[in-house]
Amino acid sequence: MISKILVPTDFSEVANNALHYAISLANKINAELHLLYIKNIPLVDSSYPNTIYQTYMAEIDEFAAKNFEKLEDKILKKSGVVYKTQSAYGFINDEIQEYTNANKIDLIILGTTGASGIQEVLIGSNAASVVAKSEIPVLVIPPSAKFEDILHIVYATDFNEPEFPAVSRLAYFAGLYNADISILHVKSEYDNYFDEEHNFFVKNKNQIALNNWKVVKVNEKENIIESINTYVESEHTNLLVMAKHNRNFFDRLFHRSLSKQMAFHTKIPLLVLNK
Repeated sequence: MISKILVPTDFSEVANNALHYAISLANKINAELHLLYIKNIPLVDSSYPNTIYQTYMAEIDEFAAKNFEKLEDKILKKSGVVYKTQSAYGFINDEIQEYTNANKIDLIILGTTGASGIQEVLIGSNAASVVAKSEIPVLVIPPSAKFEDILHIVYATDFNEPEFPAVSRLAYFAGLYNADISILHVKSEYDNYFDEEHNFFVKNKNQIALNNWKVVKVNEKENIIESINTYVESEHTNLLVMAKHNRNFFDRLFHRSLSKQMAFHTKIPLLVLNK
């Protein structure tokens, strides 16, 4: 069950789009919303007067206060959700994890720019880091995504066990909307290392608490990411789900260049779970 949702923000349009998505989901499941703005720790030459440092810090505090006020007036007060706002100094990933643990957050929702280079700011280049290190589910919202009822979910898997923890969480999200689920496996050279035909979903079919699900296998094209995206686009998919588990298939996605292709360029919301 999800009762508290964290939305990291830098007050950009991308972050606000993720906020709108979070509000819609929070209203659906009656969850409390937490907004967190992380202030960068300024690096100041020790020879500079202390007043310069203090002035800079005051400007950052004022920036956060004014933007939270704007969000409240334009979005939050009329959203119908219970919400809290908080800002903190520190490194983005560390502060997100600390806040998550201290406030018993159940889900992190963040936006991603879908861009590269200098545009990959808080809600961009750090998305993959948050996803990789988070112990709770993370929902990544691309800039073009708008909230809609989740009627079809694609769960991309390499059949690497154990799957039960991720599948139980998948069942929760699917149950909110009675969604259909496609268990998608991209066949690749890694299938040579295990008996792919007798995978987790085949062996545990009677124990899997999912409704309206099927297993789909496709051949790898240019790469795994491209193959997943091709299938997602061919179906009316509302949510893409993946699970991570130490040094397996998911690590190849989120610790190498392929991770940015998925985290930055997915066209639909991407939910990342733990195995």
